[in-house]
Amino acid sequence: MKNSLRFSLIYVGVLAALFAVYFTSQVFEKEMTEQLKGDLRETAHIVALAYENAESLAPYASDSLRITLIDEPGNVLFESNAETAQMENHKNRPEVVEAFTKGFGEDFRYSVTSNANEFYCAIRLKDGKVLRLSRQQASLHEAFSETMPYLLALLLTIVLAAILLAFGLGRAFVRPVQKLAQNLGQPELMDDEGIYPEIAPLVKTIREQNRELQNTVEQLSNEKLKTVQMRDEFTANASHELKTPLTSISGYAELIESGIAKPEDIKDFAGKIHKEANRLLSIANDIMTLSKLDAPNASLDLKESVNLEKIALNCIEELSLNAKKKKVPVSLKVEEASEIQGNSRLLFEMFYNLIDNAIRYTEEGGNVQVLVRNKTFTVKDTGIGIPEENQPRIFERFYRVDKSRSKATGGTGLGLAIVKHIAEVHGAKIVLHSTVGVGTEIRVEFR
Repeated sequence: MKNSLRFSLIYVGVLAALFAVYFTSQVFEKEMTEQLKGDLRETAHIVALAYENAESLAPYASDSLRITLIDEPGNVLFESNAETAQMENHKNRPEVVEAFTKGFGEDFRYSVTSNANEFYCAIRLKDGKVLRLSRQQASLHEAFSETMPYLLALLLTIVLAAILLAFGLGRAFVRPVQKLAQNLGQPELMDDEGIYPEIAPLVKTIREQNRELQNTVEQLSNEKLKTVQMRDEFTANASHELKTPLTSISGYAELIESGIAKPEDIKDFAGKIHKEANRLLSIANDIMTLSKLDAPNASLDLKESVNLEKIALNCIEELSLNAKKKKVPVSLKVEEASEIQGNSRLLFEMFYNLIDNAIRYTEEGGNVQVLVRNKTFTVKDTGIGIPEENQPRIFERFYRVDKSRSKATGGTGLGLAIVKHIAEVHGAKIVLHSTVGVGTEIRVEFR
């Protein structure tokens, strides 16, 4: 019996670990694919601006970047990876057709010229020709392979934790069962009608162990996370954050698989497993965002003309369902139209996090106000507020003022860290005012 319990727990733990690593790797690969496409688009625009003639394109080509120039009939005027004379007519290439008709086109397919799968990006130039850039899919795999040691380390950590947990719980389960089996004649154990005296001790023991497990899971969920002090501790803290919901998932799954869970509890346990799985996805997405912002050679287009009012409206619309569920109205006030130069995608994510945070920590009956004025974006709520001693640290990664409350609201502990990084990228200043029981105001001032 002891060995069966151990192997069952190890099996569930390994499955949970494999699921977590696979799911995280899929998120990483998707984000890196989007980043590769974004980089290719930005590079295409840069080369298009520098274009003078076919000869001017050669310095921009490299082993990883292929450049092709195509005229309106589809003839290849320049090709960095092959002889121009040997190239077929490109008029019917999907991205070329789209570039001639719409001014811009993209595609992903196998290339006979380079004998590899490639991402294509094509732009119509002022002289009517089409400039096409492409990168091989292999460059994506090279970037993805850099994250594999961290994922493997995470997998090994979770598996080892599952093994240790299995041995510990195996002994905890079997010891009381053996002890009670030696005292089957105790009448206080036979208090349930319809239960045979021989299995009454086992039933009672399982009930006690079930309560103990629930208490243990609750204690683990409410346990405070260690404060992040230095950037090189980020990976360790991320592993800890991922392991917490995985432990909860493993615990509830083990209760269901072993039959300890009552039938009426299974739906509740499944809901908790689903909730923790969603939390894993949120953490993985936030980790990817911070990783891209931390990259020293991150290629970010910060020259877009961004309308703060438009971004604010989009964020409020995206979060309208959350606001309705919490019965917290969100209003927008524009005192002066503001446009800045920056990255619209990153700015949307920053403002989304600020408004989402305000809604999360405002109780029913409160409200959230968004103000746009002269290159300044302000989010003000009537929520629980932040104690003064905690305010200097709320923008640290994984730092929470009240960890149990943050997890209850679905936070990952990375939202304000992302806000801080995006503000730094744009050279913006963050000003915080908060009073416990009154509310919080966070103002982002752009130059």
